[in-house]
Amino acid sequence: MRKQTYKDPLIVGVTGGIGSGQSTVCKFFEEWKCKVINADAKAKEAIQRNRQLQYELKKTFGSDIFNKNGKLNTSLLAEKAFRNELETLKLNQLVHPRMVANLIDEMEQARFSGRYPLIVIDAALIYEISIEKMFDAIVVVNAPMPLRRQRVRERDGMSAKQFKERVEKQIPLEEKVKWADYVIENDGTLDELRQSTKKVYDALMRKTRSKKRN
Repeated sequence: MRKQTYKDPLIVGVTGGIGSGQSTVCKFFEEWKCKVINADAKAKEAIQRNRQLQYELKKTFGSDIFNKNGKLNTSLLAEKAFRNELETLKLNQLVHPRMVANLIDEMEQARFSGRYPLIVIDAALIYEISIEKMFDAIVVVNAPMPLRRQRVRERDGMSAKQFKERVEKQIPLEEKVKWADYVIENDGTLDELRQSTKKVYDALMRKTRSKKRN
């Protein structure tokens, strides 16, 4: 049986806010044979591979953000970087350009492989770092604030203060919802979330087929 190839897959950004459930949505896309690239993983990869970046991070945030084996202590870096706006800005200026370059590399590899119907980027900060024009469509995963707070507490043990600090560094979710091409509401069961995601997946696949015809 001949394998289907996809010559020009849509590039889709999936975003939200902390605790909204965007990574769960991306897992569904992955189940449906889409290529999913995680922006946080690309940021960590940039830090791990780039000695110059490691040096700049140590100079800015202290050498203790790396342990004796040279592994990044992400929670300590987050604690230092999110304590005020200036520190967050310093981290973003150092890491984001390298992270975006890594994203583009992997997106292009996936596109030219012809293996994927959609290429999905799981990224919390699409609008914050102004990369929305990289995408053919943006999906925003929305959820009520109390539910997001509860999820993050249960998942990461994050305190209410830490959660508030992270939320304040992100554009309000209600703003992202206004700008989205598609919105997935995540305020019910996992099965309901899967069904909502499938509707968006189907709509994106129709758009892919339409793009192919044109």
